[in-house]
Amino acid sequence: MTDSIKIFKQPLSEQVWHDTYKWETDTTVYDTFKRISNHVASTEKDSNHWEEKYYSLLSTFKYVPGGRISSNAGTGLSGTSFVNCFVSGFRGDDQDSINSIYEELSRQAKILKSEGGYGINFDTIRPRGAYIHGIGVESPGAVEIMNLWDTSSNVITSGSGNKNKKGKNKIRKGAMMGVMSCWHPSIEEFIVAKQQPGKLTKFNLSILVTDEFMKAVKNNLPWKLEFPETTFEKYNTEWDGNLKNWKDKNYPTTVSKEFENANELWDLILESTYNRAEPGILFGDRINHLNNLKYIEYISATNPCGEQPLQTGGSCVLSSLNLAQYINESKTDFDYDKLKQDIPTMVRFLDAINDITEFPLKEQKVEALSKRRIGLGYLGYGSALYMLKIPYGSEKALKLTKKLAKFVTNTIYQASSELAIEKGSFPVLEIDKYLESNFIKQALTDETISLIKKNGIRNSHLTTIAPTGNSSIYANCVSGGIEPVVSHKYTRTIIVPFTPKTMVMPENIDWDKHSCDLKGKWKWITEGDEFLLCKNFEGTVYKIDRNRGLTKEEDVFDYSVLEMGNDFDIEADYAKTLFDLSVDEHIETMKIFAKYVDSAISKTINVPNDYSYEEFKDVYTKTYETGYIKGITTYRMGTMTSVISVDKEDKISASDKIITSLAPERPVSLHCHVHRIKVKGHEWYIFVGLMDGKPYEVFAGMVHDVILPKSIKEGAIIKSKSRKYQFEYDGEILIKDMIKVFANDEYESITRLISASLRHGTPIEFIVNQLTKSKGTIVDFSKSIIRALKKYIADGSDTGDKCPECAGNLVYIEGCNKCTNCGWSKCS
Repeated sequence: MTDSIKIFKQPLSEQVWHDTYKWETDTTVYDTFKRISNHVASTEKDSNHWEEKYYSLLSTFKYVPGGRISSNAGTGLSGTSFVNCFVSGFRGDDQDSINSIYEELSRQAKILKSEGGYGINFDTIRPRGAYIHGIGVESPGAVEIMNLWDTSSNVITSGSGNKNKKGKNKIRKGAMMGVMSCWHPSIEEFIVAKQQPGKLTKFNLSILVTDEFMKAVKNNLPWKLEFPETTFEKYNTEWDGNLKNWKDKNYPTTVSKEFENANELWDLILESTYNRAEPGILFGDRINHLNNLKYIEYISATNPCGEQPLQTGGSCVLSSLNLAQYINESKTDFDYDKLKQDIPTMVRFLDAINDITEFPLKEQKVEALSKRRIGLGYLGYGSALYMLKIPYGSEKALKLTKKLAKFVTNTIYQASSELAIEKGSFPVLEIDKYLESNFIKQALTDETISLIKKNGIRNSHLTTIAPTGNSSIYANCVSGGIEPVVSHKYTRTIIVPFTPKTMVMPENIDWDKHSCDLKGKWKWITEGDEFLLCKNFEGTVYKIDRNRGLTKEEDVFDYSVLEMGNDFDIEADYAKTLFDLSVDEHIETMKIFAKYVDSAISKTINVPNDYSYEEFKDVYTKTYETGYIKGITTYRMGTMTSVISVDKEDKISASDKIITSLAPERPVSLHCHVHRIKVKGHEWYIFVGLMDGKPYEVFAGMVHDVILPKSIKEGAIIKSKSRKYQFEYDGEILIKDMIKVFANDEYESITRLISASLRHGTPIEFIVNQLTKSKGTIVDFSKSIIRALKKYIADGSDTGDKCPECAGNLVYIEGCNKCTNCGWSKCS
């Protein structure tokens, strides 16, 4: 990088350009702007004129192309695309056959290789246990089959760096969206799939919910999980994942489960999201109801971040206008004259991308050129409100936003209609059906509609709002998309593509066992409920996690704070940050933008960690009831690995802190294992409640305190409204009050402490190691719990002790301490 580049206002912006968008021939970012402008303008008769206009927008960061355009345009690479968003899926006859599955895997690999984001709906795949008549066995099910996509993504995108200093400094990591509908028999398994460590790590997951389901939730009606009857003669030729069409033809289905109340399934979805930030929700019927091409498309999936609902085989090119660069001179409003002047150039730029980009598959090019979808959106909305000194979500902000969104959308549609005079309308336009679109009726003015009737329109869809993570940083750290300002100053965790030369890295990392060779003074810490490795190296905090690899922390200022200088008042009402906003302020802002966006919005609603579950459920209800918002993702603070952190104190090394880990909230019911263990003639019951497949709580006592058949090995622990813990087996309450039944002060104290440790993420190995040191009257009780908990420790986990024979490390192997050096075993 070079100090001569003055456009960047802070190091992180320049770093993102260098690592993400710089091509080998780009000496400065101005070379990048030139490279892009020249290539996109090459389709025009007056290419010099348009190159100059494109360059003017890019070099002032008024307009920021999607990442694949900035990274790949003008490089001459034939294997990459300028398209950010793809949705693919199964095709033709026999769509859930092994041939169809592997054909789609081939398409996925080509899309990811091109650096495109990939979305797919798995409704077509029959559920676990469904009989496959051709081979006489049962199907592993849709969720298990998704592992093929996860593995493929991991392999295809593993070469994310470039140490040869040629080409690009890194490629885009594989990003995927997996979607499943609320009626699919595998939906319960799908909802909790990512709660297992290392499972489907390359996917974002979303549930496609129907209006019928939301009605059932609201009115406490039953809900069925069902799938087409696979022996039916039409199954192989007509099943394509659209259950409504299947049932409209009166074709048969098999009901695998019926909930007495749809809220049972709704709660499973929202409890998972409350604790793990996934899955997201897509309102499928609304997506199709508001689709401009409803007359020829059915949409059941989106791109990885949810801003592009697309039909199978669809794609879309993205860019954003930077609202922080469109403040009027008096700083009282947006500069609508400048927007009206510049937006047609932005539309023309994006439209040209459809012609000059490579597509991973020929069918995608045919599809793209027949509809010419583009997605022009916003970034810097939160920063712009700071500069206007208007609080995010306030009545004044909402009024201003409605004016802005209506103006921008209509200007974009008018520009596309004007472009159609010169270059023609998109080929599959049927003007009367198109103008019957519910979106057009709600968003476009009579003037705009009249223009389309007269001229046609160049592009079927034109607006979207992407998250713009790297793009916003590249444009000098304006707020992403329509998100609020995260903080006036914050610490961001960014991926480090190459290890610093003198840094010593840990070796033999085992994420499941939280063990490794801790070279270079790395230490284990937790963020949310995930384990990371951390160290302070040359004054910078570096971290390693299982999904992102090596990362580092960087101090960042919001663009508006730097621009406003002494005029910025941190105590003013307008200076609210992400952490100060109410849920309603998020939703009302989204509602306005959503009304004027024909594709969708990628935006997260953040809630505090102590936000109650009942309030959290209301977030989803309110979002659905807006009538405009097509999908929603939420994040409850502290429940997942951080990307950013805000600390008012002086920053110190995370490796020198005691890390506080907040426990996930306990659901009403937990699956439970029942262990009956004998120690020195005494028998004990150990009940281990599980969350995400991991021990979450323990109840224990003497066998003679309760009467249970020895055949019972599992059940459920129910927390009643009166806060009693009940053991349920096969729908029957067998123990009405577990705390009362096992009423022993010493035993209860131990199990409470163990449960608290488990809930807050303490490794089971550590708990077991401490229990082995117990003395006195409770030693037998401790041994019974040790033997139960050891069943949940993965073979090879470090015990924390040394071998008495050779001082080598002891590990757990089949529940026993064994030495990795000399082979000594405590059980021998």
